[in-house]
Amino acid sequence: MRILLFGGFLGSGKTTTILQVAKYLTSIRQETVAIIENEIGAAGIDDKLFSNSGMQVKRLFGGCVCCQITSDLLRAIDEIHATIKPEWLMIEMTGLAFPSKTAKEIKKYSTVYSAFKTITLIDRGRWSELKSTLEPLVIGQVTGSDLIVLNKVDLAGEDTQKIVRDLQEFDAKMKIVSTSAAAELPLAVLEEVVCCEQ
Repeated sequence: MRILLFGGFLGSGKTTTILQVAKYLTSIRQETVAIIENEIGAAGIDDKLFSNSGMQVKRLFGGCVCCQITSDLLRAIDEIHATIKPEWLMIEMTGLAFPSKTAKEIKKYSTVYSAFKTITLIDRGRWSELKSTLEPLVIGQVTGSDLIVLNKVDLAGEDTQKIVRDLQEFDAKMKIVSTSAAAELPLAVLEEVVCCEQ
């Protein structure tokens, strides 16, 4: 099971991106996907519960399920691996989480994944505002990411190259792609997201 961990501030486009990646994996590559949402409150969740795990499961589309958890993330990962056995597990972090910290815990304590990648989404239109008002959070979210997706480039906002320069001040080797998840993600971006070392 390969794990993709998605982070990014509230409204950065995580859910839209995750759903597009999941559809690409299930419809084009014919692979199975499970998604963990680390927040509660979405409408339309089925009543089916995984035994003793605190997870609610909703079927999204062929080969893809969505799980919302109230219990420990590591237990949920093990439960999904043992029960659903997906080829891919995508985890959507809350908008206030530090993805690298969660990634470190999963890598340290989980033995059920074959590859792992951390992807952080950034809202191009709000970058300067977030950086000036919430700099410790923003830096914490991008630090340690394997891939940065600079999202919403179709909307008005500051110069993309300036944001790239800002990001490279944190890590000169940071891998960055620009896109708009509101439109259909280009194949090159989808393949970059799922390019996951074994």
